[in-house]
Amino acid sequence: MPSPDSLRDPRDVYDGPGMAWSLRSVGAHLHPGSESATVALADRAAAHGFAAGGRVLEMASALGAPARFLARRFAATVVCVDMDRRMHAAAVVGHRSEGLGLRCQPVLGRTERLPLAGGSMDAAWSQDALCHMDKPAVVAEVARVLKPGAIFAFSDWIAMSGFTAGDRDSLSRLWGFPSLLRIPEYVALLDGAGFEVLLAEDRTRALLGARLPAAADQELWLESFAARFGKDAVARQREPSETWAAMIEGGRSGYGMFVARRR
Repeated sequence: MPSPDSLRDPRDVYDGPGMAWSLRSVGAHLHPGSESATVALADRAAAHGFAAGGRVLEMASALGAPARFLARRFAATVVCVDMDRRMHAAAVVGHRSEGLGLRCQPVLGRTERLPLAGGSMDAAWSQDALCHMDKPAVVAEVARVLKPGAIFAFSDWIAMSGFTAGDRDSLSRLWGFPSLLRIPEYVALLDGAGFEVLLAEDRTRALLGARLPAAADQELWLESFAARFGKDAVARQREPSETWAAMIEGGRSGYGMFVARRR
């Protein structure tokens, strides 16, 4: 594990420049693949019995675009847990503007200590966020708040063959990742916490295939970004992005989707 001093606070990743860069790179869903990645996970969750009409826990809900998608697709009430007040404030604007203010409910809190009663949730959801978390603590909390038989669907970054201690330290410093797990390690963690694993899928190839070419106005956008945040801001944002891309393209890290049922 990286030392606490080297672990970047995830809220710093999404400061003003970081959020602007992320929105430009991956869109309002804040995930590579944008809404198509949300749809892909939802399709897999639905195929394995993700409940319609219930209360869904979404962890690290960020700007709320996936929560609004879940509210519509599954006729759900989505409990949006995030520890960043800025994210909640922006998400609430989006929820209200789309008429979903009552069905997407912001809750300020840490996923390692969910402020929710045991057995109170009909399903749980997360996209590309457990990488920032203490995964054993979070999975145990999800198991605690889910009803028996409920589905937990999530995607996350995973370690692959060749992932090194140097890679781990870089992701800690640049992205605030305390650790990455390999797919079998995730399966073992879920099983030990009381879940039946229904799907553990390596989606790295699909992710790489979905990457879009740079926009035609990218250079103009970079000039505007530098004018807004300072010339050094471009380099500060490029380092995390390029370091991460090199790990994925080099086969040292990847992307997985998981669906599990609470026993």
